[in-house]
Amino acid sequence: MNMQTEQNKKDFRKDGDFGELKSRLRKGRKDYDAIPVPADMEERVKRAAARAGKIRRFRMPAAVAAAAALLILLPNTGAGMAHAMGNLPVVGRLFQAVTFRDYQFENERFSADVEVPQIVVENEGQTEADGELAKTVERVNFDIEEVTNRLIEEFEASADLGESYGGLEIHHETVTDNEQYFTLKLSIFQVAGSGAESYRFYTIDKRTGQQIQFGDLFEADSDYNNLLSENIREQMRAQMAADENKIYWVDYSDVPEWEWQGLKEDQNFYLDEKGNLVFVFDEYEVAPGYMGASEFTVERAVFENLLKK
Repeated sequence: MNMQTEQNKKDFRKDGDFGELKSRLRKGRKDYDAIPVPADMEERVKRAAARAGKIRRFRMPAAVAAAAALLILLPNTGAGMAHAMGNLPVVGRLFQAVTFRDYQFENERFSADVEVPQIVVENEGQTEADGELAKTVERVNFDIEEVTNRLIEEFEASADLGESYGGLEIHHETVTDNEQYFTLKLSIFQVAGSGAESYRFYTIDKRTGQQIQFGDLFEADSDYNNLLSENIREQMRAQMAADENKIYWVDYSDVPEWEWQGLKEDQNFYLDEKGNLVFVFDEYEVAPGYMGASEFTVERAVFENLLKK
C-alpha cells in the first residue's frame, strides 16, 4: 500500500464503551454533590476538545455529547437539582438512532462513506420489559457493528489490492417511531464492478422490549404469510401489466427456479404511519438487477383481522 493510501485510510477503531456511558447516566441521579470535581477538569476538557478537533471524519453524536456534558456538569449542581431531576415524570421511553462513528476513505479508485449508528433508549425503568429492552438494544447495536465492520474489512481488502474500482456507502434512517414500535433502517450500497443495494431493518416492540419479525404481529394459527405473499404477487403482476419494462420473478416460466416463493420469516419490513406493512426486497431478490431494490406496501385492511389481539 502506498503512502497516499495510508494517509487516506482512517482506522476503524472501537472508540469508547457505549454501555458504560449509559450505565453512568442511570447512576448519575445519586449523590451528585459527593462526587469530587478534579482541580484540573477544565484543562482536561480543553485538551480533549483539542484532540477531537484533530481527528478527521469522526463525530460524536449530539445525544452522546449532551450525555457527556451532563456527566461533567451535574456533580456541580448539588443534591437539590439531583432530587428535582429524579422527580421529573417519565413520559415513556425515548428511542434515538445516533451516528456513533463515521468511516470515510477516498483515493483514485475507491471511496467509502459509512455511518455506524447505535440505538439509544432513555427513560428505562426497572420492569421486566425494560430489562428485555436493554438486552435487545445491546444485541441490535452489536449486530450493526458486526455488519458494518465486516463490510468495511471487505472494502479495505479490495482497496489494498487496488486492481479495479469499488465503493461502499452505509446510511441509516428511523422509519418507524410510534407508541408501540421503533424501526431502524440500514441502507447498504456496494460497488465492485457493478453495484448492489441491500437493507437491514431492526424493529423493536416498545411494550415487550423484544426485537420482532413480521410474523410476530399475527396469530399463530392464521395463514398470514400466504395472504401477504399473494397480495404482493398481485402487485407485481399489476406493475408488469402496466409497464413492459418491469419484470418480477413471479409466473416466471423462462427460469422456473428463479420463481419467487413468498415472504421469508426474516423478510425486511416496517410499519408506516398508517399501520400498513411495507416489505423491502434487496436488489436481485425478486427481480433482475436493473430493477434495483423493490418495496411493496400491504394495506392494513388486508391483514387487520389476523393481528394478535
